[in-house]
Amino acid sequence: MKGRRALLVALVLLAGLVLSHGLPGAGGVIVSANGTSQEKILVAVGASGGAADSTLYTLDPDGSGQTRLFDFHAHPRDATGGIWDLRIGPGGGAIYFASDNAYLYTPASRNLFRVAADGGWWEQLTPGPNSGRWNQPCPCGVVEGIVRRGNGDPWAGRPVYLEGKEMVYSGADGRFRYENVPTGTRWLVAYRGAGEDVFDAQVVSVMAGVVTQATLSPDTSHRMEFGRPAPYGDRIYHVLAPHKIQWTTVGFTPPVEVYVNTGACTGIPDIDGFDVAPTTGRLAIVNYQEGCGAGDTMHRGVYLADKDGQGVRLLVDMMDDWNWCGAGEIFWSADESRLAVKACYKQNYQWYTYLVVFDAGAGSILGYTYFPVGYTMYNVSLHGWSPDGRWLLYSAWINDPNAGLLARLPVNSDGSLNPAGAAALLSNANITAAAWGRLNPQVATRATYLPMIAK
Repeated sequence: MKGRRALLVALVLLAGLVLSHGLPGAGGVIVSANGTSQEKILVAVGASGGAADSTLYTLDPDGSGQTRLFDFHAHPRDATGGIWDLRIGPGGGAIYFASDNAYLYTPASRNLFRVAADGGWWEQLTPGPNSGRWNQPCPCGVVEGIVRRGNGDPWAGRPVYLEGKEMVYSGADGRFRYENVPTGTRWLVAYRGAGEDVFDAQVVSVMAGVVTQATLSPDTSHRMEFGRPAPYGDRIYHVLAPHKIQWTTVGFTPPVEVYVNTGACTGIPDIDGFDVAPTTGRLAIVNYQEGCGAGDTMHRGVYLADKDGQGVRLLVDMMDDWNWCGAGEIFWSADESRLAVKACYKQNYQWYTYLVVFDAGAGSILGYTYFPVGYTMYNVSLHGWSPDGRWLLYSAWINDPNAGLLARLPVNSDGSLNPAGAAALLSNANITAAAWGRLNPQVATRATYLPMIAK
């Protein structure tokens, strides 16, 4: 990769949107049906004016047939909600995403949701099996405890939240108590102050007739955020922002941690992107921070691990080439032979945003394309592959997010990209998320523990 000169090729999509140059390396739409399974593109379109309120639509793979599928407007507590991180679940029966809907009633600013492939029902998956269930019958237990400052002193007047119960405040002695708490695993949270996002949280296991004790110190931790759901089998992998990858199940079994990003280096220790391979469950993780030292083993680029987070190995060493300046979303191809990544790469002291296809075995670059100056890692999003591996789905905007474009980019048989064949699917929209896959409402099943809204 080092020392190779960039090739500037003025291949332009729609008035100069996507071009191909810079990175060293290798340089007809099918709508399938299998029974009731249909190939569709999902796109979430946000409301104008900056409000976090999205509507989910389906499109045919050529961009036609736009049909509304879902929004939160019938929600009994919160009739708005953004939609981010769209994924289609195994078998195509359900669609997974993250949203800030009803965030005032949970300890997380964003939670995981899913909606049936036909929009017939939807449910909230996190932060726990009893989220939003305010009137469960007993058997019940008691949860009590104390809120303390970082120095150990009792802290009065702090908001305390327990799933399934209304908010209370700690007393003069820092103590709080919840009576008649339905049994089960629940989040308990104390906030530093009303309206603040600094908190301390823990999971409590409530048992019938038992008093469960807890101590909380909301001095340093920030409000949790569930995001980037990636269903695999009965597991739902997700990021617990900003630096953990976990998996749970639809019934929200206790989360299992598979990867933790530690060490801030020159920035926030975020997990920049991750995906789960559809067949083997292998994890692909982007963990890169520019400016880390040569001995850094944590923040060098693209890593692979097995489905349990074991056997972590570095696939793409971005520190080996100083021109890399960042990376973001990553997606496995359906056959697991390739990885598509959004990345930042420098050319002549200018930062460009790229879409790159890597060989998933060797880590070599098979193809790439870049966006003109003005398009950044912030306003370009990679949304994944088409089911047949012939296209990448992405969105981009400049100056105004409400003027965003959703487009598909051809992938040649050797993994190289063909910007000249790129085609717009949706334009002049605030695109908050998208995905491409097959939907099959007949295989959808509802959760048994979580709040469900039937339409």
